[in-house]
Amino acid sequence: MIRILKNICPAAIVMMLVATQTPAHEIQENRALLVLRDDTHIAMTLFVAYIDALHAVLAPQRSASEFLVMYSAMNPESLQKELVRAQTRLQSGTKLYLANGTQVQLSNWIWPDVRQVQAMMQQYIMQAVVDPTGHAHFEPLEVHADANAREAITAVNIQFPQELRRVLVVSYRPSQVWVEPSLSSSAIKFR
Repeated sequence: MIRILKNICPAAIVMMLVATQTPAHEIQENRALLVLRDDTHIAMTLFVAYIDALHAVLAPQRSASEFLVMYSAMNPESLQKELVRAQTRLQSGTKLYLANGTQVQLSNWIWPDVRQVQAMMQQYIMQAVVDPTGHAHFEPLEVHADANAREAITAVNIQFPQELRRVLVVSYRPSQVWVEPSLSSSAIKFR
């Protein structure tokens, strides 16, 4: 199928997508998971409707169909440069503050691989061409980052860039218990 798409002019694909009035896939709610690993370390996992976020950062003036066709057809090196540009924007717009107002830098960002992103874009286009009335649905992609503070973290405030829209935040501090072989653990409580 990818070979077939490569032989079709990108403008023709856009015309097919627009002519069939392909419904946009339902926007997935973005989520953030904040886990306090120890007194000074937070691990953050974002579950992001990544294609929507890329569209909002890189080409908000284009339709979703035009964006998908244009970016899915890029060579991996060019697409990687564009992804880095979008990731830089999303990283700089994500801010974490301690209860006293001190900003803590998020670091060690891990983003989806360029091949994974391009394949997802191409799958969406193929789905729209094969079944124009269908509803393509893609799971949010994971993005990871860490924050390390110089003092104990008791509470934080977080801010996300507008391109991510609303973000549902789940936070917790895990409790751990060792369970010996063949013995039942003590009560494991969920707070």
